[in-house]
Amino acid sequence: MGTKSGGSKASKKPKAAGAGKTAVKKSSSAKRLPAKPKKKSLEEQLRDEIRAMTLTLTADSLKKLMQDAAILAHNERVLADYKDSRRPAAARGRTGTVLAEIEKGRDETYYIIILNNYRNFLSLDEMRKLVALCRGADNARDAAARLYAWIERDRRDIRKNSKIFEPDHPALPALWEKIIAGYDLK
Repeated sequence: MGTKSGGSKASKKPKAAGAGKTAVKKSSSAKRLPAKPKKKSLEEQLRDEIRAMTLTLTADSLKKLMQDAAILAHNERVLADYKDSRRPAAARGRTGTVLAEIEKGRDETYYIIILNNYRNFLSLDEMRKLVALCRGADNARDAAARLYAWIERDRRDIRKNSKIFEPDHPALPALWEKIIAGYDLK
């Protein structure tokens, strides 16, 4: 019986760290794969193309390009503002609804009546009719009924755009108060 086998578990001695492992040298001749180039977005690609093209343009052409770019930037801002104004007021960060407000036009030939946050343009003649109508009313309820009848008869677009579908809508007495407080018959 003479030879010992690989040994029992108890007879094993701990090995030194790294012993039994063969070290693999990385040779300097080992080739690394080139890193994948980042995929540029369409916007980045277009900007690069525009930069390359501008190198061949004359000063006059660059001026025209700047003017066109300014117009495009302006149009984008206007469209963004328009889209923002079409969203509900709560989504735009506004918490309150303007029931009624009146603004004079720049040359005072028209007025802007804001009802439920919607801007309605009225001619000077239409504004005079509203003032007479409101001055002839006995109270807010009577004025609201008169205003609704006028809107229904003469300016259905106001009813639709401002979402005033009944004579007891709270924007109508608010409009009456604004007209009575700020406008007289001339």
